[in-house]
Amino acid sequence: MQNVDRGITGSSLAGSAILLEIGAEYGVIEFLQKSPVVDAESASRSCGIKESVISAYLDSLSKAGIIEDLGTKTPATYKVGSNFDELINEVGYLSWALRACAPLINNAKEFSERNEEAQAKYPRSGGLVARTSKWMGEKSFYPQPENAIVAMAPRKIVDLGSGSGGFLIRMLRKIPGSTGVGIDLSASATEQAVQAAKDAGMSDRLQFVTAPIQVLVEDASLIKDADIIHAGFVMHDLLPAEEATLDALLRACCTYAIKGTLIIVDAIPVAQSNWEKPFAAAFNHLHNHFMSRRLLSEEEWTEKLFRAGFSNVRIEVLDHPGGRMLMASK
Repeated sequence: MQNVDRGITGSSLAGSAILLEIGAEYGVIEFLQKSPVVDAESASRSCGIKESVISAYLDSLSKAGIIEDLGTKTPATYKVGSNFDELINEVGYLSWALRACAPLINNAKEFSERNEEAQAKYPRSGGLVARTSKWMGEKSFYPQPENAIVAMAPRKIVDLGSGSGGFLIRMLRKIPGSTGVGIDLSASATEQAVQAAKDAGMSDRLQFVTAPIQVLVEDASLIKDADIIHAGFVMHDLLPAEEATLDALLRACCTYAIKGTLIIVDAIPVAQSNWEKPFAAAFNHLHNHFMSRRLLSEEEWTEKLFRAGFSNVRIEVLDHPGGRMLMASK
């Protein structure tokens, strides 16, 4: 068979995914992203894995063309390839689908027969969901809302579903003098966010609270006078079981964030563009039939936001297939 370059193929993505997922388990991927030049000794110190293991791993990454061998012999040194971040993004989709969602897919028949029992029995790993979502999001759905927020130069930003705090820290770095409030259900994620804020020297500008976002319906003090309220892929968690709560939350955002714009990043159930269709359909199917969630269409979101009291609603298509950014203001 003729040896030709076929570009990105299923097999090339599969190979890259195997190696990058191993690196994620070693805890070495972020070190590679941050370091212009790496060797086995420094990478080993960073992640706590034996140097001989990391040496073999870096050699395999080099042979795969994921990192570049700089030609030094003792020690061997490497730098990441120019497409490393793009590859992380592509693999993020594959890993989210087949690793983070593995408990659902592997037990699909049981979900079809005893859905509620299966949901309790086969939960997804929150850590895997968060990490693979980050790999997807850094290229596909973080940049657009972040650019929109920076352009508005807000003084106070509230992030609903703030996770480990990365979004707010990035925003505060880009907007001098701004402050942020993060709200997340996970106590461990909040602890990580507090530490990350401390490491970034932003403890005096950032507040992180462990709570469900539903608490804002009864106590809206955290969003009062917010310039921007951001909700990234969290609002659909209230549907369909807590739709009345979602409506009340949207009203609270409109009422109490008197200077504010609400930015919702979420997925729609059906996409029309060919590049979006497969992932959007799969994302909707998993959420609807395996997680008892309902995604809203652009029209349904627009109607809800107008009913909540917002007078201006703008929708943008994200680079994430099926992803939309809704910007609502009074």
